[in-house]
Parts: sequence; structure tokens; C-alpha cells
Amino acid sequence: MRPDKALPLALILPLVSVAPVLEAQEEKATRKRGLTIEEVMVTAQKREEGADHIPLAISTYQGEDLQALGVTDTRDLGKLVPGFSYADGGFNTPIYTLRGVGFNENSQTASSTVGVYVNEFNLPFPIMSKGSNLDIERVEVLKGPQGTLYGRNTTGGAINYITKRPTAEFSYGLDLSYSSYDTLEFEGFVSGGLTDTLSGRLAYTRIESGEGWQKSNTRHPDSPNYNGKTGRDLGAPYGRYGYDELGQIEKDAFRGTLEWEASKNILLTWHVDGWSDKSEPQALQVTDIESQNVILGAAALHPNVANYPTVDKNTDDNTLADWPNNGLNFRLNDSFYSTGVRLEWGLTEDVDMFLLASMGEFEADGSFIPQSGVDTENTERNTFATTDFYNIELRFAGSASSDLFWQFGLSYSEDDVHEFQRLHHENVSIIFPVGLPSGFPILSVLPIDIIPPDGMAGLDNRSGFGGDQLSETAAVFGHVEWNIVDELKLTVGARYTDEVRDFNGCSQDVNVEDEPGADQERPGATNEGIGLNNAFSAISALQSPLAGYAPGTAERGGCFTLNSETRQPGRYYGQLKEDNISGRVALDWQFDEDAMVYLSLSRGYKSGSFPLINISDSSQFEPATQERLDAIEIGAKLKLMDTMQLNAAVFDYDYKDKQLRTNFADPIFGALPILRNAPKSKVVGAELDLKWNPLNGLFLAFSASYLDTEVIEFVSGDSDGNEFDFAGKPFNYSPELEYVFIVDYVMPVFDDYELSFGADYSYRAETNSSLEQDQRFYIADYGLVNARIGFAPAEGPWSVSLWSRNLTDEYYYNNVTNQLDTIGRYTGMPVTYGLSFSWRPQ
Repeated sequence: MRPDKALPLALILPLVSVAPVLEAQEEKATRKRGLTIEEVMVTAQKREEGADHIPLAISTYQGEDLQALGVTDTRDLGKLVPGFSYADGGFNTPIYTLRGVGFNENSQTASSTVGVYVNEFNLPFPIMSKGSNLDIERVEVLKGPQGTLYGRNTTGGAINYITKRPTAEFSYGLDLSYSSYDTLEFEGFVSGGLTDTLSGRLAYTRIESGEGWQKSNTRHPDSPNYNGKTGRDLGAPYGRYGYDELGQIEKDAFRGTLEWEASKNILLTWHVDGWSDKSEPQALQVTDIESQNVILGAAALHPNVANYPTVDKNTDDNTLADWPNNGLNFRLNDSFYSTGVRLEWGLTEDVDMFLLASMGEFEADGSFIPQSGVDTENTERNTFATTDFYNIELRFAGSASSDLFWQFGLSYSEDDVHEFQRLHHENVSIIFPVGLPSGFPILSVLPIDIIPPDGMAGLDNRSGFGGDQLSETAAVFGHVEWNIVDELKLTVGARYTDEVRDFNGCSQDVNVEDEPGADQERPGATNEGIGLNNAFSAISALQSPLAGYAPGTAERGGCFTLNSETRQPGRYYGQLKEDNISGRVALDWQFDEDAMVYLSLSRGYKSGSFPLINISDSSQFEPATQERLDAIEIGAKLKLMDTMQLNAAVFDYDYKDKQLRTNFADPIFGALPILRNAPKSKVVGAELDLKWNPLNGLFLAFSASYLDTEVIEFVSGDSDGNEFDFAGKPFNYSPELEYVFIVDYVMPVFDDYELSFGADYSYRAETNSSLEQDQRFYIADYGLVNARIGFAPAEGPWSVSLWSRNLTDEYYYNNVTNQLDTIGRYTGMPVTYGLSFSWRPQ
């Protein structure tokens, strides 16, 4: 047995063995803290029900549990929910996958197959979910297509955060933590009645650190490839010019809620929330150098890149990474806000009306990301994005009789996206870098004052790509639950969705002095090379006449994307109109008060999409059409011995037109990304969730997920852009096996106090970030251990805990990506230790 797989037993067995000795003491205490198997009331079907009485695979955790288990972000849920995984898509974009269903598109405004909701209000894009974990009552992870009640691209599932509501009585509380890397976390709330019918709640959190957790592979004194160069120059124009550490955190989030009971039948809730992230972005850990230049190959690599000391593939150091040392200020500048109202109106004794309306905006105002992972300006990225969204839903619900519950509703949403990515590529191989005296021989005859000794760009040292996308979606839906007999219930739901998506975009030449981004240029930066506008104008002059069209011209700073038909440079315009009917039918048999089995059939859709990627040919902008997922699921939810809850499910997914990101072989720029539909693919899997309270104070849990994914029919480009038949290949980012152990134990001490012990272990099997399973993009399996010790008065308002995350300092990474001339890993955090204090006056 592997040591990491034996470790969960080593954690659990000591606690189980001491439990009988302490059982007598346990019975004297009233347990107020710690995990339990009490059924959680959820709103997964948009009405309050017990989680274990719904014919749906669902994982739930209370807000206090999330805090105890170290879940501070949606990205952390994979530690608790097998089958849910997160990957850093690069460029600060999360990729969520649930039961193998994901969408690998890494623009800031890429939609996801896993919908994220806060109090049933939708967050359209995954990057908006970075601030959701604030003042949380519970989280519900709904697995499988959720297209009928939730809509919005939820073929994989939905994550619904339920926040804490305002209270009539005055209350307040705070949580403080101090941890590794000089990290301070604060969260506080205040709640209470403002009038007899109006109450409010305000919550705020801040996380900041004084040290970066990543260290430069070449400039940090503790790095294996330390080159002796200075790590800092605090007098430079940028405050951390030449810095040798990266990863400082600076995040803020807030939420304000007002709840007005206008009458005994009308409840109006208004919320406003938001967050900002000015942290330093994560850098890549480079393990390979590979030229992107398809013509000259390795000969086109700039010496600073070709001679870069890559990190050993067998390293066990999570912290190693690199970024340029030339004055660029790598920092995020992301912000988000939303506001909305919810009206609940009891129209009659049996019919209720619900109106939800929300709007919000995400903005990345020049977030600067070290993309290439080397210590020279190979390809780095400025992101400018603004996304506005508007949602409205009108829903009626009621009971036609004691055996029949129904819901009917209408919804409309609008997303308005503007995104521009500005690329800094001083010496990337595809723009033919020139250096003396080790440059290309044919160019060595040029005077040395024309070409600096450290090289220059042959084509251009700046480019960009961007686009505008407007989508409008209207839907009508219905849902019925019918108790055929006392033990047997039929659930039927359907949604008709109509969507129109308009897009325009291009790749373009960028003038160093032009906005956006000129204020973030490194000191002394100037335009280099002949200019991509001139290069593509020349290509058009050669190719357009052959296609029967007059040559086109790309202006300096303008679009150079070549039209696939006319071969003229310009902007791409496209429109996608689609509609669909999603649905769900479920039959559940409640053969005992705490035991049920169910069978469900469902169909879900994910909207078509125009990719926002760096392109040279307009064919790369052609949209992927909507994908369809048909699912069959059989599940059981059983309470055993009054102290054990067992939930299990098996499922079979049939995919049609799955949206997959592959590559296009450009004759000049090599492998460039492209979005295409795979005609057929499938997923077969099983899940197990076991929770057990063997005695008062002791909680044990085991959750596991098994997936067998397969592409059945699909031909496209592999990682190098070469035509590849993907039939028989598993999905990327979809490990076969994931499981989680959790143990939590609370015991009374000193009569009036409680001492708690907790540990959890999460394991994720190997997978691959490339669809063709290229070994260069292999993601190794790993297991993570978290542990905690707490102390608190049994009836008191405070608690204190000492904790560690990644206790064994496991080396792991969630993505391997090709960034033009480099291949590297996005690693996880190393071991961290912290001390937390919580105050909740009674």
C-alpha cells in the first residue's frame, strides 16, 4: 500500500481507539461544536426540503463546517466533494469540473458547465465566484444536469451558496486568523432589527499577507538555480522591481442585506455585495522549454529562454516559479459587485409568487499576469475586461392538493462582455527574436546599434486580442412533484430556452505607447520589429489575389486577423442563435421514513460559445454550438442504525457535441487554440457518501467518486496543432478516482470546556490537461492532509484553534499548460500553519 493511501487510517484509528474510553465523559456534555450527520434543510429544488429526501445527488456543508475544514473559496470545494475539481486555467481563470463535465476555456469571461449561485442568484462566469464564501449559512453542490430549475449552462451541476439572513435580535461576531506567510484574515458581521418589520445584516472580510509564497527559481537565495543577482531594488519606479518572491494576498469582500416584512404575506429582501482582488497572481513553474516557432524550431529561441534553468520534473518544492526581473508590476486588479431584490408574496393560501432581479459587473482593470514562467519577458499578459449582467426571474409555486406541488416561471438574462488581452512578448520565438552576436547569421551584417546586444523582436514586441460579446437568453420552465401514493413520488420538469449571442473580435497589433496598458509598461519600453500589421498586410498581398479578392491592409494598432475566405485583415463578426428544451423525470420510493431510492433521467444543455483567444485566422473564431448531456442516474439515501447516513449513486452520461478546446496549426504561429464540438462522448460513474456518528462527539465521513470518461468520436488538432483522432481518449481534468476522509472529535475537559480534534485527507488520482493524454501534460495523483485542534467553553462565545493545511507538505499541481515557448505547472500551496479565534456573543 502506498504511504499516502495508508495515511488516512493512521489519522482515524487513534481517535477511534480512544473513543470508548472517553465515552462516559462525552455523555455528560452537550455537544455544541463539531460535525454531525443531522439532515440539512436545502433549497436545491427551490423550496425548503431535507437533503436526504430529494431524488438528487447533493453534497451539503454548513458554513461553520467550511470554516473548520479550511474552505475559503469555491476552488477549495474539491477537498470535500469528490468528483468536483478545480484547475487554474492560467490568466487567473478557474476551470470547474463536476463528474467529468467541464469547459476548458481560459478567457476571463468563459462560461462554465458548473453554475454558481448565491441565494439562487446566478453568477454567470466562474471568475465572479472568487468572493462567494462570505457569511455563509451552507453550500449545496447539486450534481448532474440542473437545466430545468436553474438553467444557465449547468450540464455538470450547480453550486448554491446560501448566506446568513438578517436577525431580528442584535448580534455580531468576528473571526481572526494569523497564518504562514504573515497572512492575516478577518471576517466580521453585525445583524439586527432596524424597525419592527425591517432587519439588516452587514458582513465584511479581508485577507492580506506580508510575504509571497512563491520564490524565484533564479533570484531567490534558497532556490536551486540561484544566480546571485539581487532580489530587490526598492528604489526602482516599481516598488518591488526585481522581487524574488511572489504571491502576496490582498482581498476584500462585503455583503449587505436588508429584509423587510411588508406584511404577513410579503417579504422583500435586498442585497448588495462585492469583492476586490489586488493580490499578486500565481506564476508558472516551468519544467520544459519548447519553441513555438514552426519554421525555425529551437533556432528561434532567444538565448535567455533557451538557456533558462528549468525546474526538475521530480521536484518536491511547490514554491518554485519564475517571472521577469525588469520592472513589470505583476498584480491583479479585479473587482466585482452585484445587487438584487427578491420578493416573496403569498398570493393565496396555496400559491406563492417569487420575483428575483439582479445585476452586476466584473472588471479586470489591467491585471498583470506572469504568463511564461521564465525570468525574461517572453510572453506576459495584461487583462482588461468588463462584464455586465442582468437577470430576472418570475416564478409561481403552489400546492394543487396535499399530493401535488408545482412551480412555473419565466426568466431573462443578458450578459455584455468586453475583454482585451495585451501580450508582452519581447523574445518569444514566433516573432523571430534577433540577438547579437548569437542571433541569426543572415542578420549579423546589420549594424550593432540597430539590434541591441540583448536582442530585439523581429516582428513585434506587443500584440493583443479581444472581443465584445452580447448574449440574451429567455426561458420558460415548469416543475411538478406528484405523490402517486404515500411512498412513491414522481418529479417532472422542463425548460425551454432561446438564446441569441452576438460577437465581434480580432487579434491586433499594439503600439507600446497606446492605451490600454501604456502606464504599465516597463521603463524604457519601445516598439520593436516591423509590426504585425505590416506582416499580415504582406500575407494578405500574397494570399488575397489567390482567393479572388483585393489585398487588404492592417493599420498600426488595428486588427490583423485574416478572413478565412478573403484573406484580408480585419475584425470578425458573428451571431449564434440557438434554442433547446431541457428536462428531468425522477421517480423516488420512500420505503422507510429515512430510506429512499430513486431513478432519474435528465437532459441539460450548455450554450454555444465564441472563443476569445489569440488567433491569426478568422476560422478560429467560429463558435462551438450548444452541447447536450443526457443522464441516467440511480441513487439511494439510507439512514442506518440512527447514527449513519449512506448516500450512493451510479450514473451514465451520453454527451452530444461536447465543447472542447483543442489546437489549430497555424503555418506561421504554430499551435493556436480553437474551440470545437466533439460529436459523441460519454461518462459512466459512481459515488458514495458515508457519514457516521459512532458515539457522541465523534464524527467520521468517507466520500468517493469513480469516473470512466471517453471521447467516442472527435477529430481535431492535438497540443501541437496536428490532426488527431481523439476516439477512445478520456476527458482532460477528469481523474478516475477521488475520495475524502474526515474525522472530527469533540470531548469535554475541565467540566465547562471542550477540546476538539479534526483531520481530513483528500486524494485525487492522476489525470491529464491535454485531451490526447500527452505525457508532457500529465498531472500526477496526490493526497492532502489538513489537521486542527480547537479549544472553547462548552457554553461560551469564543473558540480558538490551531490548524495546518497540507500538513505533510505534499507536492502537487492542478494544471500543466503550454505558454508558447514554455511548458509548466500551476502548483498548490505548500504546508501552512495558522491560529484562529472566533467570537460569537450569545
